[in-house]
Amino acid sequence: MHQPAPKKVVFVGGGHAHLYSLRHMARLIQEGARVSVIGPERYHYYSGMGPGMLSRIYTPEEVRVDIPALIEPKGATFVKGRVTGIDPDRKSLNLDTGETIDYDLVSFNVGSHVPSDLIDGAEKEAYPVKPIEHLESLREEILSLMKKSSPKVLIIGAGPAGVEIAGNIWRLVNKNNGTAQITLAGAEDRMLPRFPEKAGLLAYDSLTRRGIIILNGCMITAMGDKKARTAKGEEIAYDIAVLTIGIQPRQIFEGSGLRKARNGSLLVNEFLQSVSHPEIFGGGDCITFDPKPLDMVGVYAVKQGPILFHNIISSLAGKELKAFRPQKNYLLIFNLGDGTGIFVRGSFAVSARSAFILKYIIDRRFISQFKVSPD
Repeated sequence: MHQPAPKKVVFVGGGHAHLYSLRHMARLIQEGARVSVIGPERYHYYSGMGPGMLSRIYTPEEVRVDIPALIEPKGATFVKGRVTGIDPDRKSLNLDTGETIDYDLVSFNVGSHVPSDLIDGAEKEAYPVKPIEHLESLREEILSLMKKSSPKVLIIGAGPAGVEIAGNIWRLVNKNNGTAQITLAGAEDRMLPRFPEKAGLLAYDSLTRRGIIILNGCMITAMGDKKARTAKGEEIAYDIAVLTIGIQPRQIFEGSGLRKARNGSLLVNEFLQSVSHPEIFGGGDCITFDPKPLDMVGVYAVKQGPILFHNIISSLAGKELKAFRPQKNYLLIFNLGDGTGIFVRGSFAVSARSAFILKYIIDRRFISQFKVSPD
């Protein structure tokens, strides 16, 4: 009897929304799928622990997942490269390596990037906080400059990433017996503008108490020659600059013919399935949830993981798909770098050592699920 050809299932990216599928890859293989995972590097760094890696609360090995080690023993293939083109009619993906990979089902979880082009000169002058691996280079430069002087460090953007990076640079400097002038500049009139006002005040108190300079209502418009220029015509000198001005979806779907949201992300239905091409799925920052746009936070991506896995397997078997039901209020904890954290849920915000301990436990427990051996 003629055996049907195995279905080709491709995961593009090894981010939060795909990790559940990668962990349970053996089930997909058992269903008769031939599975490939495409990624630019073998390691996926967990962004929730990135600022702590910068200050060495965690080592790089503790915050990353070795994708090939996780999937290849189960029978899947890791392909190193970036997808540069998508042809949904031919069901094929073009890679920057020149390779073409065909699929029957494909899922995208390629994350987001910091839009350096929003500030003239920032691309050459500043470290974007994403990808997380950049934080290792930032750490090395800070430590190198500290051997010679007291460097001026400018963090641009006073959202969660800016607050965590500022606090953990302080920790890095302090733990290495150095000094630095740390400045956090935000365009809004308060810190953590998308969160309860109390959260911003707690962050302000924590950072200023440690000597970190906070510049609210300070919009940086251009950078060059180690000087940042503001909309008011002022200049801020720096030795190192870090860009934490928010994130945007990667423009991987440009020119593909797939239905997209205004920001260029893949438009998906309640099943995390492309609204125009049912054999295409996606999760995390690179999608827009058509029933109701969601915040770009890791909480949603993690919760999407089991749903994506179920729906990919169900699609292979022709079974009913499961809807993703996003929670209304989600918990966030910001690592302030001094052993405390800010706990935020809905309109509630509190700062405490117990908040950081809770974050530490949650993050370690999450990443441990995907560890196969010391890397």
